[in-house]
Amino acid sequence: MCDQFEQNEGDTGINSWLAQHSAGHMVGFQHCGLFFETTHIDQARKNANHEPFSTAFADLNSRQARGLAAAQLDGLRYRFTLNEAAADRARHALTTFVSVGLDVNRPALEQITEAVMVAQIFEMVRDKIDAAARTQFVDDWLALAAELIASIRADAYVEHLWLGLLRLVAGIVAENAESVEQGADVFRQTIAEDISPRGHIDLAVAGEDGGSMKRTLLAVNALVLMAEAAAHVGVDLWTYEVRGVSIMTAALYPIYYFYVTDKWQWDDLTPVQVQAAFRRHGGYLEIVNHHAQPRDFKPLLEDLRPIYDPWAGALTTLTHGVPMRRGLFG
Repeated sequence: MCDQFEQNEGDTGINSWLAQHSAGHMVGFQHCGLFFETTHIDQARKNANHEPFSTAFADLNSRQARGLAAAQLDGLRYRFTLNEAAADRARHALTTFVSVGLDVNRPALEQITEAVMVAQIFEMVRDKIDAAARTQFVDDWLALAAELIASIRADAYVEHLWLGLLRLVAGIVAENAESVEQGADVFRQTIAEDISPRGHIDLAVAGEDGGSMKRTLLAVNALVLMAEAAAHVGVDLWTYEVRGVSIMTAALYPIYYFYVTDKWQWDDLTPVQVQAAFRRHGGYLEIVNHHAQPRDFKPLLEDLRPIYDPWAGALTTLTHGVPMRRGLFG
């Protein structure tokens, strides 16, 4: 079962960066998978013999990974298949990953996304960790998050969005409503100021360096993960819109260049390049489809499933897939 709390368990020992904030308005914290909850698990198990879940479960059982990605998959194996050995592996791995501090020689974005992955793993196996170890992990992880937030340039746009996600996630890990709201404010500001009514994000596509699609997908992933994580602690960002612009505006925009790229005006890209970018950074598609099921998502999902994106929740076909409609007798 996933743990649920209506108020802070206690912030004893939490670093000063987070502790300085008040609890803010009440948020119902649940600890299950950061981006999914019990209903997602129940749906996947109920439909385990049907697509897209049958393929997703097969992929979960067979996929090989190393390091942090391996621990993330083990967390999913525990939550979705009750694999206790996988939970033990993920729990033991956490100590190694959280002890690694800021590395100025590594790309900042990688370090932010990995911190989010570590938090996701922790949330998936949180109920397998005793109280003392849990408190120590929260202290250590928050110290790492604080270091990243304080050290990474806020003017690097994609990193700015992922730092917003990191703040929101920190609020969930530490059960601090104010930190959740800080992350949510980054989301709201982005919707209000950065997303064109057409759907592109100027600050993500700018550069003419061949990276406009990748940056777009990374930006959309950060926003979708903010909306999904917030939803599971009672903060609704999915319906937030300003002058008709919402997360859906940005989520839909890049998909229309999956097969044909001649009208993508930001870079000279081929469909092969765009499709490779989606295969690496398309985790958000299943999460958005879980909420809205846009008709135009269907061909991409058919081509990409099972979708695996470790930076965006890992195997999102499993966590957020939508059961395919079956016939009268199927």
